[in-house]
Amino acid sequence: MKFLHQSFEAKRKEIIEVEIDVATSVKFMSGTSLKAYRMGKTNTYYGGRFEESPVRFVIPFDGVWNVVVEKGTYSAPIEVNAVCKLLNPNNLVYSSVAVDAPDHIRELSQGEETE
Repeated sequence: MKFLHQSFEAKRKEIIEVEIDVATSVKFMSGTSLKAYRMGKTNTYYGGRFEESPVRFVIPFDGVWNVVVEKGTYSAPIEVNAVCKLLNPNNLVYSSVAVDAPDHIRELSQGEETE
């Protein structure tokens, strides 16, 4: 699979913001998970498929975070342009919720939007 990748040394509560120009999967993961992802093995990530930009991810703990923006699939590649940046903490910003997120995650995010 083809993808775009960028790494960030980030601290808890900082925000990674990703601007995408088409609907695609955006994943946030550790170095270990990135290695497994590149090898086609099972991996753990935050994120999923997003149809709107910007995509925001609030860092849950200090470390090196990798952003992967997928360029479609082998059988259906797409051209994707993405810009990633690290933002300072902001208590008013929540992580974006993927359209393919499980229902219980989507329900939790609805509560955050009404606060």
